[in-house]
Amino acid sequence: MPSIIKYIFSNLLLLVVVASLAQDAEQKPDEKKEKLPPKDFSPTGFRLGTDLIDLIKTETGSTFKGWEVNGDVDFANYYLAVDVGSWAKDLQLGNGNYSNSGNYFRMGVDINLLGKDPDKNMFFFGFRVGHSNFSESLNYTATSSAYPTVPYTVYPSANYVLSNGNVKGGWAEVTTGLRVKVWKGLWMGYTARLKFAPSTKGGVAISPYDMPGYGIVSRAPWWGFNYQMFWRFAWKKDKPVVINK
Repeated sequence: MPSIIKYIFSNLLLLVVVASLAQDAEQKPDEKKEKLPPKDFSPTGFRLGTDLIDLIKTETGSTFKGWEVNGDVDFANYYLAVDVGSWAKDLQLGNGNYSNSGNYFRMGVDINLLGKDPDKNMFFFGFRVGHSNFSESLNYTATSSAYPTVPYTVYPSANYVLSNGNVKGGWAEVTTGLRVKVWKGLWMGYTARLKFAPSTKGGVAISPYDMPGYGIVSRAPWWGFNYQMFWRFAWKKDKPVVINK
């Protein structure tokens, strides 16, 4: 009796194995049909734009003058992004006047979470590294509450002018934002920035206060926001996705 049970069990096991192999063989052709072609990472064009907020602040205010140019190029759903800008401020700080002027750039990568959109619309997250080169000066009248970063003793009611001629700095930032096609080659969108890890080199007379492209150096993290307008220059269209049969 045990030998009969063993024989029946062995045959059932063999039938299960054969049925499984047959099912795999039937499924293999279907699996080949579902394979997609390799992802194309070759760029299809680039966008060039500017920050509208900086232009409005420059035209309507008296404390800020500047501009910023933005560009990106696509590699599938990854974008190489570069920003270049100019920044000058003239601020009243208590009993003195602070001014600076300089240039900056940012470079990094954005990841489009919308996938393969033929219009290149974007909802993205990204990362940037920034660099700034600027000069600054402080003109103030010393009192008992003198400018806190002056590195030496001052006397009451004395006028001072301190300046840093060639300051270099850097920082990093995490970005998120939106790019939407409005009409033909026109895109509009925004970029929100969380800036952190600021560092400066070259501040001798005073501690660097406001770094172009970043903001107040002593405040980290620091938020930034740009509302941008782009025009896209395309040299080829995305290929449609075709499933191999």
